[in-house]
Amino acid sequence: MGNTISYETTPTTLSLGSKGTIKGLQFSNKSIRFAGVPYALPPTGEYRWRKPRPLPETHRYENFDATEFKNPCWQKLFGKVAKAEGTEAQYSEDCLLLNIWTPALKGGETLEGRKLPVVLWLHGGWFQMGDPSQEPGMDPTELLSTGGLNAIFIAIGYRLNIFGFLSSSALGDAPGNFGLWDQRLAMEWVHHNIHHFGGDPENIVLGGRSAGAYGVEAQVLHEMRNPNAENLIKKFYMLSNAIPAQPKTVAETEEQFDEVCTHFSIPPSLAPQEKLTRLRSLPAKDLVDALEHLKNHTFRPVTDEQFIHSGLITYLTSGSFAKTFKDRGMKVLIGEVQNEETLYAEYNSPSSPTLSSLKHQLENYYAPSTVERILPNYPLPSPDQDLQAWKKVFGDIVADGQVRAPSRFLVKNLFEHGVDVESVWRYLIAYRLSFIDENVAPRAFGVAHAMDKPFWNFSITHGPSEGERVLMGEWIKILVAFVDGDEGYEFGTKQIDEVKVATPEGKIEVRKDERWEDLSKLGAVFASGEV
Repeated sequence: MGNTISYETTPTTLSLGSKGTIKGLQFSNKSIRFAGVPYALPPTGEYRWRKPRPLPETHRYENFDATEFKNPCWQKLFGKVAKAEGTEAQYSEDCLLLNIWTPALKGGETLEGRKLPVVLWLHGGWFQMGDPSQEPGMDPTELLSTGGLNAIFIAIGYRLNIFGFLSSSALGDAPGNFGLWDQRLAMEWVHHNIHHFGGDPENIVLGGRSAGAYGVEAQVLHEMRNPNAENLIKKFYMLSNAIPAQPKTVAETEEQFDEVCTHFSIPPSLAPQEKLTRLRSLPAKDLVDALEHLKNHTFRPVTDEQFIHSGLITYLTSGSFAKTFKDRGMKVLIGEVQNEETLYAEYNSPSSPTLSSLKHQLENYYAPSTVERILPNYPLPSPDQDLQAWKKVFGDIVADGQVRAPSRFLVKNLFEHGVDVESVWRYLIAYRLSFIDENVAPRAFGVAHAMDKPFWNFSITHGPSEGERVLMGEWIKILVAFVDGDEGYEFGTKQIDEVKVATPEGKIEVRKDERWEDLSKLGAVFASGEV
């Protein structure tokens, strides 16, 4: 997907008052960007696998250069045929950074003189990869200008994979979820500093796609269930993901921690602190290179009783979540694409046509008890079927478990406890844009997971057809109205089992959700079995 729009760049400087100044770039008359702004001290050396450390009160941005992107967290990339090759120039553990875009100033305006809504964005990537909107297709410049979103857009860089989600009791007071703690500290930094950029700290909208949407729900639940957490999130949107079940306990991740130690020849007889000292001394690239050699290769959020608490499903189903949602006057925008399963079938899917291989890969997502609970709901391939049949079943299960079932389960529990349809906007994108051609993904993938990026980011830079440009323009009004709180905008759904659809024919219609009942029930199957 190419880029058909270019911009003239002009340097700009912003005062942060007593905290110094930062230098950014203006892109034509459309946006201003401040890239790689630190919100925490680097989580390196002895601070690897610890909660993020806030910047000290005395920290100053001394003429800080925010004109170029900085390196995201170390990771292994994924593509249908691509392999990642991380180098020191591409990635860094010093990744707790924000990329901040504002609409360009108009006639006599100053950044400090505005008070715009603030969109905080959590990128996706299975919690294993990704970056804070640094790929060209995620640049929100057109979204903030021709797309009509008059808001500050901030993409959060956070720790990923083994750096963000290694878990063990050996880690002490903070046994995991470092990437989630990063996100939370970034939100707090924004709340305290965004007024310098023209943002309203009391009007924060949290959004994310895929793992980012899972993070959104985790952040909302943490804020609601933690009496010491400040109420920062006013509304939220979740694109193609939700929390399906109580995450693994720390005890259930000890096998993975032990496997990492074994891989690096760290004796099991050593004391926990000595194991950590050795792991913290390893070069970051060695840790990343180890991932493909691990049986337990996927590092995800856990039930640590600090960020994610046990009883999560009871909180959702008892009405407590809905009550807080209503009391705070919140709204949610939530949905999916037509063929979520096709990409999931290719990423860390079974390597052999066996039930044991299927279970193993599913257990990289879910607790073993969850896997045993959900498998009877799916017809398994016969012994004479090939690996592709097992990959398809895996894709169906994970697409249901990560996206379709938990999103409906969440919505159903809001609605059944008194939240009105006007506060829950449900959508489905079933149109594949023409510039997502065979060079991007096989046509057989359909409208696959993450193919909605150009819709929500208003990526007209890719060169849509005239009809697609109209379709994208109409669709982005949903996000604009949601963020702005436009009371005059009518989303259009009247029943909870209705969705707003970008149809395969390129139209926008309200339709019945044909799988509302069965996926809502399946959501309950994934969710049951409290820790």
